Amino acid sequence: MTTRLGWVVVLGLCVSGTALAQDSGAAKPTKAKGAKAGDIAPLVDATTVVEDLALDLRYATADNFLKKQVYPDTARCLLLPESARKLKAAADVLRPKGYRLKVYDCYRPRAVQWEMWKIMPVPGYVADPRKGSNHNRGGAVDLTMVTLEGKEVEMPTAFDTFTPEAHHGYAGGSEASRKHREVLREAMEGAGFAPNRMEWWHYDLPDAKSRPVLDVPFAPVK
Repeated sequence: MTTRLGWVVVLGLCVSGTALAQDSGAAKPTKAKGAKAGDIAPLVDATTVVEDLALDLRYATADNFLKKQVYPDTARCLLLPESARKLKAAADVLRPKGYRLKVYDCYRPRAVQWEMWKIMPVPGYVADPRKGSNHNRGGAVDLTMVTLEGKEVEMPTAFDTFTPEAHHGYAGGSEASRKHREVLREAMEGAGFAPNRMEWWHYDLPDAKSRPVLDVPFAPVK
């Protein structure tokens, strides 16, 4: 679990190569490489929009398929404002049903995308960093559900399990895991997200690919 305090990012402005340091608060608008002049993509801390959002940012730990920590300990769930609003809409639907949302990954620096691609260069599981991931755009979120008390609920697989069992169409596993997957899917689709058919935990803005790829690296992991 990560904290919301003391996080520092270095804004890499790809067009000019200028680096700006900033402390906590919403990330400053950043122009991305290849974006049209004037394209701006602000990022917001999703926990300021979804106040009961649970955090389990796996890339801020070594508990991920990379087997190494690539985010700082104080990384946050940053998203485009539209993504955060849709996430709140999904959370508002799930709360009366006894669930909260827990996020595994939100905005992801493009530099981390390159590390992932070196380990698993398989489109459909890891986006080609030359094209960019929707995570690099702030338009994707990896998540699951927990109870209102924060207890895990059963899902078909663990996070980042690159197997057929992680596909939305997987009909095996327990009835409870399939039910939870569908409850999450219905809430996220109802809020305006599109599911990734190969990963039950991954949801995108429908037009995410039209958003600029951001080069906003996290502060180095010490």
